[in-house]
Amino acid sequence: DHQRLNGIPNVLTKEFEAFSQIQEDTIVVTAFEDGPADLIAKANASNRILPDFQGKTGQISVVYEQDKRHIYVGLGKRQDCTSETIRLAAGASGRIVRDRQIDTVSFAISAFHGDAQATAEGLLLGLFEFAELKTRIGCEKVRKRLDRIQSVTFYGDAIDQKNWNNGVIIATAQNFAKRMAELPANIATPSYFVEATTNLFADGKNKSKTSVIGHDVQWAKNRKMESFLSVTHGSEEPARFMEIRYNGSQDKDASPFIFVGKGITFDSGGISIKTALGMGEMRGDCGGAAAAIGILYAISELNLPVNAVALTPLTENLPSGKATKPSDVVVASNGKSIEIDNTDAEGRLVLADALVYASEMKPHTIIDMATLTGAIGVALGTHYSGFFTRSDELWNEVDSAGKETREKMWRMPLDADYRKQMDSDLADIKNVGGRLGGSCTGAIFLNEFVAPEITRWAHIDIAGTALPHPRQESYLPKNGMTGVPVRALLQWVRNQSK
Repeated sequence: DHQRLNGIPNVLTKEFEAFSQIQEDTIVVTAFEDGPADLIAKANASNRILPDFQGKTGQISVVYEQDKRHIYVGLGKRQDCTSETIRLAAGASGRIVRDRQIDTVSFAISAFHGDAQATAEGLLLGLFEFAELKTRIGCEKVRKRLDRIQSVTFYGDAIDQKNWNNGVIIATAQNFAKRMAELPANIATPSYFVEATTNLFADGKNKSKTSVIGHDVQWAKNRKMESFLSVTHGSEEPARFMEIRYNGSQDKDASPFIFVGKGITFDSGGISIKTALGMGEMRGDCGGAAAAIGILYAISELNLPVNAVALTPLTENLPSGKATKPSDVVVASNGKSIEIDNTDAEGRLVLADALVYASEMKPHTIIDMATLTGAIGVALGTHYSGFFTRSDELWNEVDSAGKETREKMWRMPLDADYRKQMDSDLADIKNVGGRLGGSCTGAIFLNEFVAPEITRWAHIDIAGTALPHPRQESYLPKNGMTGVPVRALLQWVRNQSK
């Protein structure tokens, strides 16, 4: 239920002289390595804090003081403190609060460096845990953790309420993306995606500016989207092509920011079937679509003065007697014929028709995001998403936003030389280009379906950053879906809208 992710209803700010005045059972105290230690002195009346707590980055101590739980979190050196430092500290606090089923918590905001947005992001992202499907005896406590915190009180400096609210919205959007990618495919079908998204926006404060349309297969046929439809043939689940629109600009005709997300709700590989090991993670092959929805939701809730569109082609990729076969040839909606040499390279096929459709909307910018290739994880690991673009200007903009939010990108080559690897004897282009340069050939394939006059287009390969891998960031699941790149692209839109 998306309402479980909708933030914290009661936020207060109070002045205080002594921690004994604080009514909440749980108090989070953050401290810098180089002081001052006034908050620790106030909190630690009986000097029971662990002797090795020095305020170093990532240090955490939990101490019980006069029937209250004190969580001490280190921030490192004051001069090195950034929004990411705050986000990590708040995320660590959120994990403790979640695991111990705490429903009220207080913070000393002055020690959080006054960064209310990063505090809210870290806390709510850290609170998230996908455990809603656990029903067996012994898991009741786990399922209760999903319930949101009832109240947060900040003691000390007044909190910037607007920035706090912004952080709640951003974290809610990313948690929605994480949840949709985590849900197994028997629940999160293409139709479920449309239903969940419709409900999410129906509860939004700017619903009058938004619309959600779940186009059916006949609509795609009418638009001659054979590339997208070729992936749908093996599944009994009806495919959908979801279109979300937000009209926030005073100029109704202003060119929209368009986000295209790969929405393969389960990827078996089709006839070119994957090995069994790790196939279950392919429930998250819809991570690009989930992120695109989250971005549009946050843009709407922040009431940004822009027009924006999310396009998410949604289907399963399964083998059957009706499934597309290697060497089949289809024609995309821009008239280009495609030899499908490998049915496990299906993401680019559904994105191709979506990019043609996006190109017709006179876009400000098109950015597609997809768990497209394992090759990008080999190249960049789990810390950077691969970024391919025709535009140096767009790269600089998104790179800056990625650094601001710590959802980092690395620019990869979008070079015409890779196009030669995609040559086909049967059609205009093959959907794969061999083992070498796999993420680059995937991007150059997509390049064929963006109108040549559109320079502001980018493809982000998030296969290494969005899917489950062991992670150290306290506000991300230890081994789950991450919701990347919601925060980075949202920050980019915010920067562009100023």
